[in-house]
Amino acid sequence: MENESQLASATPRDFTFQLLKQITNDFSEDNRIGVGGYGVVYKGTLDNGEVIAVKKLYYKHPGLDSDKQFQNECTNLMRVHHQNIVRLVGYCHEIRHICVEHNGRYVFAMVEDRALCFEYLEGGSLDKHLTDESCGFGWHTRYKIIKGICEGLNYLHNGSKESIFHLDLKPANILLDRNMMPKIGDFGLSRLFDSTETCSTKGIIGTPGYMPPEYINRFHITPKFDVFSLGVTIIKIMSGQEGYSKFADMSSQEFIQLVHENWEKALQTTVLAHTSHGVKKCIEIALRCVEADRVKRPTIAEVVDELSKIDTTIIDELNKIDTDRSSPIEQVTNLQCNQAFTPCVNSGMFSKDGGKDGSMISSCSSQAIRASSDSVLLRANIKCPILSSTSVKIFSYDNLRLATRKFHSNCVLGEGGFGCVYKGWIDENTLSPCEPGTGIPVAVKRLGQESSQGHKEWLAEINLAHLSHPNLVKLFGYCLEDEHRLLVYEFIPHGSLDNHLFKRDSCQPLSWNLRMKVALGVAKALAYLHCAEINVIVRDVKNSNILLDRDYTAKLSDFGVAVNGPVDQESHLSTAVKGTRGYAAPEYIATGLLTQKCDIYGFGVLLLELLSGRRALDENRPGMEQNLVDWARPYLRHKHKIRCVIDTSLGGLYSFSAVQKLAALALECLCTDPKKRPAMDSVVSILEGVQEDEELEAAEHQESGKKVTASASRKNGKSRWNIFGGGRS
Repeated sequence: MENESQLASATPRDFTFQLLKQITNDFSEDNRIGVGGYGVVYKGTLDNGEVIAVKKLYYKHPGLDSDKQFQNECTNLMRVHHQNIVRLVGYCHEIRHICVEHNGRYVFAMVEDRALCFEYLEGGSLDKHLTDESCGFGWHTRYKIIKGICEGLNYLHNGSKESIFHLDLKPANILLDRNMMPKIGDFGLSRLFDSTETCSTKGIIGTPGYMPPEYINRFHITPKFDVFSLGVTIIKIMSGQEGYSKFADMSSQEFIQLVHENWEKALQTTVLAHTSHGVKKCIEIALRCVEADRVKRPTIAEVVDELSKIDTTIIDELNKIDTDRSSPIEQVTNLQCNQAFTPCVNSGMFSKDGGKDGSMISSCSSQAIRASSDSVLLRANIKCPILSSTSVKIFSYDNLRLATRKFHSNCVLGEGGFGCVYKGWIDENTLSPCEPGTGIPVAVKRLGQESSQGHKEWLAEINLAHLSHPNLVKLFGYCLEDEHRLLVYEFIPHGSLDNHLFKRDSCQPLSWNLRMKVALGVAKALAYLHCAEINVIVRDVKNSNILLDRDYTAKLSDFGVAVNGPVDQESHLSTAVKGTRGYAAPEYIATGLLTQKCDIYGFGVLLLELLSGRRALDENRPGMEQNLVDWARPYLRHKHKIRCVIDTSLGGLYSFSAVQKLAALALECLCTDPKKRPAMDSVVSILEGVQEDEELEAAEHQESGKKVTASASRKNGKSRWNIFGGGRS
């Protein structure tokens, strides 16, 4: 182990920006070795021959808290000195002024250059090396990596008076040196804590798939946050991306048995007792680390203690078994040359142009290729293919500009993450613009020119335009001219459901009958999309994506993040997590594994909103009531408590038997076990049955009311019945 006093003496240097430009060849593409959410990493060589990695942070952007990220990473890395933590070599923070032209005049603008410099690690990031048991690193190397990560994390949590919580531990943030020694890096989201008490944040930070449920649901941060991330990382080290995807479909014991058997095959020998114990012990520890209940997770100190108890003879036995595999440095060389580990082909080819974590493309699995398609699509930008369809029209930019009165502010219908939606008028036959009140109204979504991310969503909507259903918003066509990208939809007069549920824009609250109509309409739309012939997963079922037409028929809209569902023998997709917080299924957020049951969870949240008149997430409410699902679930389980959830704006005008059935259906859709959620066909049948029962109940009440009225009139009395609630008023 390196001497800590020696490490401490290496005080990080204050580099000039000019020097960093020089050693990275002016930050050239040839020197680029990685890209992340806050900056680009380049390789550079100092005058003394030391090779370093230079992370040049992006210039300030409203959407990135890069100042905090820079300060966190710099100050926290200065505090730590450990062989399993990336060493900070130096930093740069310079402010300069340059003369630029602005509105026809020359002015001085301030430019802030920031960079962090680290030791250069030949092995690259761990995510490049994740494979299943049949190829890649041997068991001994993987065990060494796991133990090193745990020791590094233990040092962060317990090595000084103030604990450092990393909050973004994942394979992409773990680097490997020439000898496969793991080093934890990227401390941009890390935080200092004086104790182990629970702390809270106001928003989500971190990487989907590595964040624990208590943080996703309630923003709680404890040391067990990093332990959960560690568990996910160990599982992926042990079984690869493919093996991890099977974890969600198995019990803990089944998964342990699967991984153990795979290692038996990989080692091509009878697993020795010590080896068998080591394999099982590591996977058991990992599964305890990812327990949903954080109380059941071990501390990192306990994890390190358990690993140290694994008999040291494992190392000797595994060293013998691993001699038939290529050495770690040979494996790194293979990766750098884009050669494959045998027996897999391209088992770990890393895309340095991908997103924050890059993309792993595996020819061993069509599923992994599909998972990486998002980043491929994004890089292709305007050159992405548009599927031909006779139902989709092509509009000119000039015509849409005139149809919306030059995109006048008075024509704005709404604004989203990718641009504004305007109301326009076009001739039904010629598609040419016309005066307001003539022709047909349309909704024109104009994509922001700076939004490269939005192009994927724009393209996805066009390529799903061939779908036709009464409960789907119809896409008339699109415009793609130079940098202009627009979509043209049918105009839906009553706007989005959220306006009516939450009384925005002076909208009247929806009656119970209309809420039932909306629920059934959305269910039919999802059932259509989920059918085998269509096989589309929406990924973003929520109130603002449901529009109401003139007679309050619900129409599902916004398919920008929709994807084709799994095919053949696949049980799920592995994708980057998309959607909206509060509606996304917990297993999808935690693992990135996507199925149709994720849409059904979102529909369950929507049912709760229709029942309660509350938002899925509302930070203006008391702490225990902010998450609608968590707050409502206990009430829905008891017949006599359901009324506590019902929207008071309904004024009691509803059928209580129907409310009970909808509450039961919502609970089924929100089941934490996705396998127990109903299919959308079943949901439609249940809602149709509830609607039929309501009509029959209303008819019986009406007939009963007539008899009561006749009897009361004979007694010169007056009586009135609430035909929905069944009570006298």
